[in-house]
Amino acid sequence: MKSKAPLALMEQGIMILVFALAAALCLRVFALSDQISRFNEVRDQAVLQAECAAETLKQVRGSLSQAASRMGGTCTEEVWSISYGTDWQISQEEAVYQLQASLQDSPTPLLGSALIQVTQGEKLLFSLPVSWQEVADHG
Repeated sequence: MKSKAPLALMEQGIMILVFALAAALCLRVFALSDQISRFNEVRDQAVLQAECAAETLKQVRGSLSQAASRMGGTCTEEVWSISYGTDWQISQEEAVYQLQASLQDSPTPLLGSALIQVTQGEKLLFSLPVSWQEVADHG
């Protein structure tokens, strides 16, 4: 009479292999979900900063210099820039994220517009077009 022990041992070895593969797959999925979660957190902060910049631009009717004095950053004739560190605090030394608002030509009279972009290095995180009503000159 032959022993069934080698067959049971082989069956248990196959079960351990299947469970090890499933565990490796689960670990890979958890690592990927953590990476996606971190990216979404960064993108959410980018959206928040772009919305703040858009509201500021609307409030000052597109004056980049006034927007820069209210929120910070540097300003040229057509571009307003803010550099942020890893903690999303304004920082020139360790600039990880960059917000840029650039004035755009508006096809509609008395409507000003700009494009706000938040980047991380060369990677675009969020882009937001913004418009505001210009003051009409009477007279």
